[in-house]
Amino acid sequence: MSEQLWTERTPEYPLECDHCHYPIPGEPEENDEGRYCSVACREAAANGSTMTDTHAYKRVSTGVEPIDSLVPNGIPADSFLLLLGDEGTRRAELETELAWRALERGEPTIVVSFANPPTATLERFYQNGWNVLPALENGRLQVIDCYTHRLDDRSEFLGRRNEWTTFVGEAAEDAIVEVRDPTDRRELTNSLYGALDDLEMTETGLVTIDSLDELESLLQDRQVHDLINDIRAMVCKARFVPVVAAASTASEDEYPEATCVFDGIIDLRLADQFAPDARLKQLAVRKLIGAQVLPQWVAYDYEPARGLFAFGPNADAQQGYDLGNGPRHLNRPQ
Repeated sequence: MSEQLWTERTPEYPLECDHCHYPIPGEPEENDEGRYCSVACREAAANGSTMTDTHAYKRVSTGVEPIDSLVPNGIPADSFLLLLGDEGTRRAELETELAWRALERGEPTIVVSFANPPTATLERFYQNGWNVLPALENGRLQVIDCYTHRLDDRSEFLGRRNEWTTFVGEAAEDAIVEVRDPTDRRELTNSLYGALDDLEMTETGLVTIDSLDELESLLQDRQVHDLINDIRAMVCKARFVPVVAAASTASEDEYPEATCVFDGIIDLRLADQFAPDARLKQLAVRKLIGAQVLPQWVAYDYEPARGLFAFGPNADAQQGYDLGNGPRHLNRPQ
């Protein structure tokens, strides 16, 4: 897993606690085994606690170029992130890529799908050339199916699937957790928490939710707010598993409390004024609690297999395009 820990020693605090591995801000608590920042750490170590650096406050590099260029020290692993973007900003592709990069790191991943049936959710990976069959078979990927309940005739739906979709559905059968009634918050959260337990997801992995727009169509505003708070507490804060949810900017007015509900908000927009003939896409981090963030917009585009790529945080946005010829790959040799 790619991570960094915000435990750097400074001239003011040159000593590191031998238990929690954070800087010692005052006189250390000492015994024959080491130096500690507090009595709690000293006693925990004396009782056999073997907390390692990886148990400290983790920061995860997502593997998605435009995001990592703006968050150089990584995203705190206990974050609930909102991807908020215009239509056409590749919001769905970004969420899919975040899940794939976690799988690439060897981490378990859960995709909660309200917008598509499970096979269509998995097809998003295949459209990028990302083969998730091994992850489905070895138990590193599960899909929480919050869509199938809306089908009037499930048998007819299954009977109309083509050969490939039927194959994928059968191969993924054991990795799909169907929620019979997603309007029942208890059933929804129990399905998610059960999947987290099955995959042993504590301090590892990623959960994505697609999408809050569809969730809003099932639940009242207050219920959505409470559900997000429940998941944030039980998944992000208790387990140190980050959660990423997507919503369109059309729903922005539906989230007046967004600044307090979400730990981070990533804005995606179309910036036609900078390159009127190119439909330029940009993203920026509006907020991210507990992380260093570069306060600027990054131009980006998308390619299957490669995913989202950045033109560079200081590049002239219009230089990313040969107008009429598609995107130039500024991060590749020309």
